[in-house]
Amino acid sequence: MRRDGRLHTEAYHPGDGLPPRPGEDRPGLSPFGRLAMGQLLGKASILIYDRRVEAVQPAAVDMISITGDDLDACSMVLTLHPPRVIQLPFEGIEARLDKQNISGEQGNSEITAENFPGTDKPFRWPPLEASIEFGAGGCSTKFVADYVNGVTLSVVASFLRVQAIVSQSRCDGDIDGTSAAYYLAAHVGPGFAEGHAQRTVFVGEVDDDDGSCIYDLPKFAEFARLIGRQAHHHKQPAHTIGWIRFWQGPAGHGGVGDFFVTDHQCRVEVPNCALYFSVFNESGHKMKMSVIFELAL
Repeated sequence: MRRDGRLHTEAYHPGDGLPPRPGEDRPGLSPFGRLAMGQLLGKASILIYDRRVEAVQPAAVDMISITGDDLDACSMVLTLHPPRVIQLPFEGIEARLDKQNISGEQGNSEITAENFPGTDKPFRWPPLEASIEFGAGGCSTKFVADYVNGVTLSVVASFLRVQAIVSQSRCDGDIDGTSAAYYLAAHVGPGFAEGHAQRTVFVGEVDDDDGSCIYDLPKFAEFARLIGRQAHHHKQPAHTIGWIRFWQGPAGHGGVGDFFVTDHQCRVEVPNCALYFSVFNESGHKMKMSVIFELAL
């Protein structure tokens, strides 16, 4: 419609932008202002996590959903807020119909060392992640980033969708957490941010002088660090010593680089055409190992 309330009568061609709307001065708005008008720029979502499920567990509601004109594609800063948990017995949460309205969330500094309600064990955070899809025109990419305890990253796009998920379970490196309702939030705004996004892949227990299975390389992986601890509980920590190996094929064909790692601070650059990786343990102990990838975002 035109600003006087009549229908827009001028020619409108795909790619020329949206027709003007009443009360909207499109030339006077920034690209992000035009892109984000009327869109979902930030929201909290409740993810119901069940440690017994060995499949991807997504939140039922998106935290961010933006779709706009490609001519307004711009740099956006995405903030993943520190995760929180709602201390309610899991059995009662499953039966509720208003799962997205549950409140009483607590951060990591508020959780006590006592047993979690409804369990006989202390609380453990699961590997919470964010599934982020972005793009412009007919091209979009979806990747996964760790939630850790809050993170900011930048994307350039005219389309953005963010959803909380848990994609790794006991079958992926013997990693799980406490079954509960988790409060996860994110918001987006214009600008640039130093990228600190990361993606952790839990490899699981690896015997000494033995290699792990082969895993997909996370999207946008730029650098990698090998992390490990002894598989059995010991008061004295052990050094992590081993190799990060990169492959061209999913069955371990076409090796493109073997990098020797002697401590957690050794950062390895991901080589070109490497789309898979594995680890090899030379620490002298059976280790629970993982690889933290820094993402180029």
